[in-house]
Amino acid sequence: MKNTLVIDRIEDGWAVIEYGQTGIAFNMPKALLPEGAGEGDIIELCISIEKEDTRRRRQKLEKLLDENMED
Repeated sequence: MKNTLVIDRIEDGWAVIEYGQTGIAFNMPKALLPEGAGEGDIIELCISIEKEDTRRRRQKLEKLLDENMED
């Protein structure tokens, strides 16, 4: 999923991001922005699920839960 976003402003280490024409804005850490990105820049955000990493994490958590639920 890709979305085009606009950097409205950057303050105190946070970027205020506008989501298209929806009027929705959200904050994200400035450190996640591409180097050199600034106010007014249009950025693309791509979010995906890392299926293999998710599977391993779930297995680890299930094991931990099983070990802690034993009487």
